[in-house]
Amino acid sequence: IPILQAAQAVAKRPLSLYASPWTSPVWMKTNGAMTGRGTLKGSPGDKYHQAWAKYFIRFLDEYAKHNLTFWAVTAGNEPTAGEIVFYPFQCLGFSPEHQRDFIAQDLGPALANSSHRHVQLIILDDQRVMLPYWAEVVSPHSSCPGPTAISHPWAVVTLFSCQVLKDPVAASYISGIGIHWYLDFLAPIDLTLSITHHLFPNYFLLSTEASTGSYFWE
Repeated sequence: IPILQAAQAVAKRPLSLYASPWTSPVWMKTNGAMTGRGTLKGSPGDKYHQAWAKYFIRFLDEYAKHNLTFWAVTAGNEPTAGEIVFYPFQCLGFSPEHQRDFIAQDLGPALANSSHRHVQLIILDDQRVMLPYWAEVVSPHSSCPGPTAISHPWAVVTLFSCQVLKDPVAASYISGIGIHWYLDFLAPIDLTLSITHHLFPNYFLLSTEASTGSYFWE
């Protein structure tokens, strides 16, 4: 908090801050640990998911007491990491369907009904290789390519992802899609970001994390 306050004091314009949680408290998790494979207990709409959504609001409340407000939050850092056995860092697993339903039933309403309703909500916050599949699951605002469109470079990839159900309730709470760069060598822009922007032009695409190198082992 002191570092953010010091930065804000010398900034020529207000800082655009975003927050991204890596894990929930362990009592909410299926594996009872900060690291390794584990997700929230129960299912969206239950006491665990409601409690985790309230943590977002409490976080924003506490920072606001120090005159620090946030432009955005992500639904969770690298949700696929929490599906990996023995993952060494803090993580909380979500599938795209699980994240969609958590947003629709818990996190989205919690933000909308709080004093932080202006805060933007970012999905994915993970490797771009998950696109456009992850976005297709969460958002309804896309159209599946028909047989006559199969010649388009994005059509073959999209045919698979268009089989997933879409939820307009979740989409109404979402502003953008966060991406990391550690698996970019497996995910050409034309088959990930370009397709996603074509399908969802009203959602921003934002690089939300980049470390020393673009490979995950660096």
